[in-house]
Amino acid sequence: MKTRTIILAAAAMLLMSVIPSVAKAQDPFKNLTENGDVGTVKTPNIENFVTTYLSDPQDEHQSFLHGMWKKYRKNEPFENGEKVTVDAKNGYVCFETAEDEMGYSSATEMCYWNCDDKKHKLFAENVIVTLNGKPAFTEFTGLYVFVYDNATQKLYFIDQELLGLGDEVRGEVTFRLPQKGKDIDVFFSDGTQKKLAWNGKGFTLK
Repeated sequence: MKTRTIILAAAAMLLMSVIPSVAKAQDPFKNLTENGDVGTVKTPNIENFVTTYLSDPQDEHQSFLHGMWKKYRKNEPFENGEKVTVDAKNGYVCFETAEDEMGYSSATEMCYWNCDDKKHKLFAENVIVTLNGKPAFTEFTGLYVFVYDNATQKLYFIDQELLGLGDEVRGEVTFRLPQKGKDIDVFFSDGTQKKLAWNGKGFTLK
């Protein structure tokens, strides 16, 4: 009996030493500042997030959005079919283009979440392209999420899997960001629909 008690006590001590390590390893924001950053956002609201994110366009799509955003900020007229929706209260922006002569249209959503630790925020871009009203998957489509650190005031790149965005939500999948609420709608190519439920520091597929 004494030997068994000693073994159980040793096992409990080992478990207690492992649990903090596991919890620490599961912290998606550990070593965040070692990642590359998108830029500085001194006042973290949706318009400033979008302005910083689009300030240095990395591809053709971002360059196009950058042009639309400049028109919005300067209150200049858009081209036919272009529209920018800004919901500052709910932290949401959407860039839309009407269907062109080839049948393509697009919607690019951006929004952010306040993390439960009160030290970080998540900022997301979601690009949707449709062809004749049906989802079309291009090099630009998909969901991209970044982490904002309140202390450094920078928007960082992060491994998407640390935020719950694993292989099961890659490929021919369409997302809709929440203009209201916190969960992301996920539409799979087989017609099924799920949610990426907000968990305070990332998402859980349900």
